[in-house]
Amino acid sequence: MAIIADQDSKYKGITFQQDTEPSSPTAGDMWFRSDNVLIYDGANWLYLSVNNWPYGYTVGGETITSVISSRIDRITFPFDSGTSSLVGNLNATKSRGAGCNSSSYGYNFGGILGTAITSIDRITFPFDSGTADSVGVLSYLRYWSAGLNSSNYGYSVGGTGGTIGTTISNIDRLLFPFDSGTTSHVGNISQARAYGGGSCNSSDYGFYSGGGWGSTSIIDRFAFPFDSGTASHVGDLNSIIQYTSSCNSSNYGYIPGAFTGSVAYSIVDRITFPFASGTASHVGDLTTSRQCRATCNSTDYGFAMGGAFSSNSFTQIDRITFPFDSGTTTNVGNLSSTFVNNQAGVDGTDFVKLFN
Repeated sequence: MAIIADQDSKYKGITFQQDTEPSSPTAGDMWFRSDNVLIYDGANWLYLSVNNWPYGYTVGGETITSVISSRIDRITFPFDSGTSSLVGNLNATKSRGAGCNSSSYGYNFGGILGTAITSIDRITFPFDSGTADSVGVLSYLRYWSAGLNSSNYGYSVGGTGGTIGTTISNIDRLLFPFDSGTTSHVGNISQARAYGGGSCNSSDYGFYSGGGWGSTSIIDRFAFPFDSGTASHVGDLNSIIQYTSSCNSSNYGYIPGAFTGSVAYSIVDRITFPFASGTASHVGDLTTSRQCRATCNSTDYGFAMGGAFSSNSFTQIDRITFPFDSGTTTNVGNLSSTFVNNQAGVDGTDFVKLFN
C-alpha cells in the first residue's frame, strides 16, 4: 500500500462518488469516498488523502465488580504524563467489546450488556464530546472478540457467542466508512476461541493470537482483503495465555499483558512482520502484571491502558517506544476512572501513514 502524492496523466479514469466500493474498476479510476480519496492502480485502491489524528481512546468497560460503563476516554499522543480525559459516551453501556479504526472513524462492536449483543458504535475523529452513533450490527451475537483493520476494512474475530462457554471462530468484515447494515461473515480462524484480544495488523496481514476457552498460544494469520476461507496457524506466542491485547508499529506486532489459569503476566511478546512461522519473542514487561484489555498506538508509541487481575484493577497507562525490544514499559499516566476492565481501544493513527 502506498500514497500517491501527485496525479499525472496515467492516473486518469472514471470518477466514482460513493461510499460503496466501485465494481469492476480499471487502472486510473478515482474513488471519492466520504472519508478519503482513493485511486485504483489495477490491483488495489490506494489512498490520495490521509487523516492522522493524534489520539487514542478507551471505550466502554467495567469495574472489578462488573459495573458496566459507556465512557469514552481520550489521550493525546505522544502522551507522556497526566490523566486521560472523559470526552463522551457510547450509545449504550457495554463492555467486553472490540475496536478498530479507519482514518476517519473508530468502531466498537459487540460486547455484553446483560447478554451478548451485536451493536456497532462509531465515533468520528477527532471525537472530543457527545455520544457515539449506532451504525449497524454484527452478523452474530458475540463478546470477548478481537478487532483489527486494514486500510479499507475492519474485522471482528472470534469471541464468545450468545451462551457463556460457547466460543466461535467467525471472522466478520465491514467496509469503511460503514454507517449502516450488517457485517459480512467472510471466514473463520483456525479454531473457535475467545479472549484473544491479541489482534494486530501489518500492511498485508491480520493476526489473532492467544485466547481460547482455556488458554492457547496459537497465532493465526489471514491476508487482506480477506473475504473467504480460514486463517492459517502460522506460529505461537511465547506462553499459553488468554485475555491478551495488542498494538503494532509498521514492522512489529506487540502482545502486552495476559492471564492464564490463576496467574496474570506482565510479559510483552513481539512478532516481526510478515510473521509466517515460529514463536513470538519475549522482549520486555509491563510495569505491573495484569490482563490488559485496551491498547492503541501512534506511529511512534504503543500504549497499554488499564486492566485487572483477581480483585485488583489498574488505571496505569504504560507506553512502549517502537521498536521496543527489551526492558520495561514506562508508566506515563493513568485512566480517569476505575472502569478499566474489559475495555476496547481505538486510535486515530492512519493505516497508510503508519505503513508508508
